[in-house]
Amino acid sequence: MKLLNIINLVASLLLISTHTMANNDKIDTDKLQQIKAVKFNNNQVITAGLPTIEEFSLLQQAGVKTVINLIPHNNPNALKNEQQIVTDLGMQYHNISVDWQQPTLENVDQFFALMQANNNQAVVVHCAANYRASAFYYLYLVTQQHQAVDINNVLSPWGDLPTSFKAYPQWQALIETVKQKYQ
Repeated sequence: MKLLNIINLVASLLLISTHTMANNDKIDTDKLQQIKAVKFNNNQVITAGLPTIEEFSLLQQAGVKTVINLIPHNNPNALKNEQQIVTDLGMQYHNISVDWQQPTLENVDQFFALMQANNNQAVVVHCAANYRASAFYYLYLVTQQHQAVDINNVLSPWGDLPTSFKAYPQWQALIETVKQKYQ
């Protein structure tokens, strides 16, 4: 009888412990809302502005496997040691140095290759303010995934698109050039 009571006690403790651990392992997705200009595009792709060190940890806990950074290395907004921070958390890290003033077709092609290589994994694509990231992701959806998407929705971090494209004509030109190249 004592043995049965001990077994029941151990089983109960294990059940309580497992339940508590499961609740602690659950990620509060509201915490991801704090990431600058975050946009949840689907269950596998997040675009965002630059996450903080703590937010990279939250992204890893939420299941992100790959980080694609579009900020140039020499940009003053870049996070120092980002690659080490991300890889220490167990995620893959890639950087494509996209010059804000002169984004190139080569940058876009590099991005497409990375997205295709990580097609079935959770990915966060970021830049400083989710302008580069959302533009590249829009181009990926339209030209590589052949999806009919609302540009205003995918590029919502840009605000009013006509106003933004007037201020940043190099980005409107890139979008039109890439669409013509792949469609």
